[in-house]
Amino acid sequence: MNVSKTKPAFDNLPNGVIITDSKFKVQYYNREMERLTGFALNECIGKSLNSIVFSEVQGNKEVDFKQCIKSKYDRITKSAFINHKAGRRTLVFISASFNNNSLIVMITDISSEITCASDSAESLSLIKFSSEMKIIGHDKKIKSMNQLISLAAESMANVIISGESGTGKELVASAIHYLSVRKSKPFVIVNCSALTESLLESELFGHVKGSYTGAYKDKKGKFEAAAGGTVFLDEIGEISPMIQVKLLRVIQEKTIERVGENRVISVDIRILSATNKNLRELVNKGLFREDLFYRLNVFPITTPPLREHKSDIALLVEYFIDRYNKQTGKHIKGLTEDAYRILMDYCWPGNVRELENSIEHAFVLCHKKLIDVFDLPQDIRLVQLRQGLCKNIETPNQPAYFYQEKEVPSLSSIPSSIKSRHLKKEELQQLLDMNHQSRLLTAQQLGISRVALWKKMKNFGLL
Repeated sequence: MNVSKTKPAFDNLPNGVIITDSKFKVQYYNREMERLTGFALNECIGKSLNSIVFSEVQGNKEVDFKQCIKSKYDRITKSAFINHKAGRRTLVFISASFNNNSLIVMITDISSEITCASDSAESLSLIKFSSEMKIIGHDKKIKSMNQLISLAAESMANVIISGESGTGKELVASAIHYLSVRKSKPFVIVNCSALTESLLESELFGHVKGSYTGAYKDKKGKFEAAAGGTVFLDEIGEISPMIQVKLLRVIQEKTIERVGENRVISVDIRILSATNKNLRELVNKGLFREDLFYRLNVFPITTPPLREHKSDIALLVEYFIDRYNKQTGKHIKGLTEDAYRILMDYCWPGNVRELENSIEHAFVLCHKKLIDVFDLPQDIRLVQLRQGLCKNIETPNQPAYFYQEKEVPSLSSIPSSIKSRHLKKEELQQLLDMNHQSRLLTAQQLGISRVALWKKMKNFGLL
């Protein structure tokens, strides 16, 4: 490759670019790389690529670029950390390929300038309490939550876990149980919003034969079944005043009575609860007992929404890709740069659960090594749907190419196949004509950057 000819084109790119020879000696290194590493061009030219440290997100091993010249591999696409000479690390997305005896490495900062200080650059904050359940994250909010989980696990205090739907409240409760001295005892989950008052009462406290229609035999309730363990009451804000009174007695006296029986039964349990409602507001409105609230809320933990720790998206994506590769037998390696940008720019009203569902959706459509934009759900990639979902949610650092300069045509005016994963040359031309050749509006409708649109237009010969 003639490096001198590529220099003007690469110098002002927003992506970092490194070009090496066949022996992995650096031949070219652009301005964005100088920003990411702190090393000037003259400090790197002629040196080994290993002098620029890229480390795996999981395992902290250095990225092996020699995979690009092995017969089994022709390309590396993954997220990683790049070290700055000042000691901090930045989360980036790497795309590397070996062509014409040259290695070309494209580096995209996917953390929106979020970096990890050297004191937090150790292996990821990972609480592992079973082979299948993990709490993953290196963001300071996740680290703080993990510390609270550890403290809660060391005590016997009642815990209320609050947070939006999809933020992993049940996962936090599971972590507290399996890190505590009660880990060898039952962990019983009860969804309080899924049952009527009478069924919930029977489910929690049990009943005796003949206590009501359909009670054909004696039944132990969840509080008895969890002897020595933990009961997790999900959606605690949904329980009725009668259940609240009975639950208060369980907490205060450690006793229960089965439905239809006056015999007092002692129980040894720890109660964890979760809600996506503001229990203090419910108390003020008289919908939730104040004394019960204070009994339950001894040690509160809040699960942060995904939009507040977006730097963990890459880690979560890799975890979910690994999971679904094992489940489906596919060998998807990661996401394209444009797909990663879509994920990073979205507000995630459904939080981590929505992210997982999006990756599962992509696995159904994707038959290549990398998940692309059109493999993602419409809600995430089409601007009109994104704006509707994120209308009432604050999303900092929204990229410039998603700002509206003029009204975007309605979804009904977009060809149906554009809404699916297939896009033909004629349909792209139709969309450009409809938008009076505005690449900004067209990119917004497709949910991609203007750079990605330019690439598609070039591939279709529309430039």
